Amino acid sequence: MKTIVPNYPVVIILLLSIVFSAQAQGPGALFVDAGSDQSIPCGTGGCANLSADFLETFDTSGSNYVINAIPYAPPFPFNGLANPLNPNIDDAWSPVDVLPFDFCFFGNQETQFQVGSNGVIRFDVDPTDVGAASNDWSFTDDLPNNTDDALGEANVFTPGHDIDPSVSGSEEIGYEVLGTFPNRVLVVSYFEVPMFSAACNSLLATHMVVFYEFSNVIEFYIKDKPSCPGWNGGNATLGIQNNDGTTAYVPPGRNTSDSPWTTNNEAWSISPVGPPTYVFEWLDSTGTVIGTNPNITVCPVGSEVYTARVTYTNVCNGDVVVLTDDVTVTAVAPFTVDLGPDIDTCNTDPILLDANPGVAGLSYEWFLNGGSQGPSTINDDTFNVVAPNSGTYRVEVFDPADPTCVVSDEIIINYYPQPIIANQPEDFFICDDGTNVGEFDLTQNDDDILGAQDPTMFVIKYYESFVDSQMDMNQILPPLDAAYPIMTLPTQTIYVRIEDNSGSCYALEDFTITFGPVAAGPMTNIDDVCDQDGDGMVSFNFNILKDAEALNGQSPGQFVVTYHNSFADADGDVGALTMPYDVTAPGETIWVRVESLAQGTCYETSSFDVSLWVAPTATPPTKYTICDDLPYDGFAVFDLTSKNFEIDGGNPEAVVTYHETFLQAQAGAFPIMPDNAYTNQVAGLDMVFVRVENVNSPTCYNVVSLELQVNESPSITDPITDYFL
Repeated sequence: MKTIVPNYPVVIILLLSIVFSAQAQGPGALFVDAGSDQSIPCGTGGCANLSADFLETFDTSGSNYVINAIPYAPPFPFNGLANPLNPNIDDAWSPVDVLPFDFCFFGNQETQFQVGSNGVIRFDVDPTDVGAASNDWSFTDDLPNNTDDALGEANVFTPGHDIDPSVSGSEEIGYEVLGTFPNRVLVVSYFEVPMFSAACNSLLATHMVVFYEFSNVIEFYIKDKPSCPGWNGGNATLGIQNNDGTTAYVPPGRNTSDSPWTTNNEAWSISPVGPPTYVFEWLDSTGTVIGTNPNITVCPVGSEVYTARVTYTNVCNGDVVVLTDDVTVTAVAPFTVDLGPDIDTCNTDPILLDANPGVAGLSYEWFLNGGSQGPSTINDDTFNVVAPNSGTYRVEVFDPADPTCVVSDEIIINYYPQPIIANQPEDFFICDDGTNVGEFDLTQNDDDILGAQDPTMFVIKYYESFVDSQMDMNQILPPLDAAYPIMTLPTQTIYVRIEDNSGSCYALEDFTITFGPVAAGPMTNIDDVCDQDGDGMVSFNFNILKDAEALNGQSPGQFVVTYHNSFADADGDVGALTMPYDVTAPGETIWVRVESLAQGTCYETSSFDVSLWVAPTATPPTKYTICDDLPYDGFAVFDLTSKNFEIDGGNPEAVVTYHETFLQAQAGAFPIMPDNAYTNQVAGLDMVFVRVENVNSPTCYNVVSLELQVNESPSITDPITDYFL
């Protein structure tokens, strides 16, 4: 074999200050992990045990290595590597390729490599030895060996055995350089390559080797290693040997003399053995080295950050890498402070913050947006937040006996303006006249809803359901809200939400949109209205009495209602009656017109009847006087009907009844019966009430009073003297 003399370049010291985690690219990658952050009791002289983990590296200038079995956990894929090396021919070496990083192997600084199709790699490259029948397959000797061509021409056996990529179209032999400095790796993989000989082509071998930069560790991952005992004795070998073929490292049971052997899911690591090429140190926050043992006990005052630092030196090329990782040891007080969750509120009431942890004698200092609100004060454990002072409120609490042990908490309080529905949103109507489409501009209500509120501070949204408006979901998004097609005919309720810019504070309201013809009524008649004064007319305000009936649930803000004497006037929108309007007995037909304010051509007419009855005239009668008879007690019988003509004037449509009280007369109850012969109830002077009602409408009447008087009879002087002529 050729002998390669190490060629050391000028030493370049590359200093990296990088925080690496233990999740490196593979077991052979450089890393340092200072461990998890820790807490210690505050003010009690507490201590923490720190333990750092890192990769130990050793000098590769010699020829000493150690073999270790490692867990089978391939860090990289077996297939799909970036650089295919074998063009489906058997027993071939790949062209010489350049390593992007220096790899130290048995004291040599290797920069080139070749991959053989029979599971081997060499650094002792031969640019002329490329192609078929150049990677020998037949061997019977153990490693190390420099006389058997199949063994002597290779340095790394992944394992080395006779495999045949030419009989498969799906196998892969390839390599890829992965990672970044200083943790780059060269991965060479053989994926599902058939064993040689027709009898064994169905047996597929899958294995890889990983070369680690800087640590110069070599790892083998064997997924499937079958054996073909009928060919070359099933010989196979696994391991590494130097260029001279005089020194080799082979895992137990994996040399040629152990053949035939098979395995699955097996992994090995071969690492250099020599003087350590790393220096480990612990540093405090000032950068002072406080120890070189990975395990250390620290007893900080307050909190402290400690740094685990590893300085790696690659003696092969002189590169230096420094990796660091930090761990924080925090002093924790024996009490906690909790100001509660952050608060977003529309309420302007003061908010009382309470930081008391249940321990007396502590000192408190309050802050707003980082600014102190006064010096620390013993037992000052509450703070009153007043609107509109939004911001971050923080409290720092400590025991005066140990001021370095500070516990703090903070809360964010946001006061938001409470929006209101300034004005009831307007209901909208579009007339379905066969031409119009039912699309509504909901945003026409924006100004009414907003009122005098600042439009930059609030957002107005529209929804199809009340729940959606509450939950602020399924909003009718622009531009649809300006051309919204009605979903349920003829009327749909739209829900509106006005909210502040944070979305925390809002108010809700609703309005209706209607797409359909105008409705007028149905109208009911006005019957049996009494003309009390008997002038033949009764005054009505139909806008008050009948507008709601005419609109029949339609929005009064969208329609105008007028009243007319004829259908022609109502249909032509002329001669609208002025309110109040006098209806002449015995009555009239009134025509109503309901018209859309937005579309004057969209209207409907209807009518109702008004019937009047004239209350009969009731003339107040003269006093009814009669003379007292024996036994001269002030009581007498009155013939009340004798007053009928005087009261009703002989009106044939009048019915006259007499009652003892005014309320009875008003109600038409308990008339004086029979024959209206009535004895006064109060001696000397009494009164009855007369109801005169229309014979056709008992509810149309007038009431007058009738005085009843009983006069005393003159007395005769007793005795009376006789008279003689």
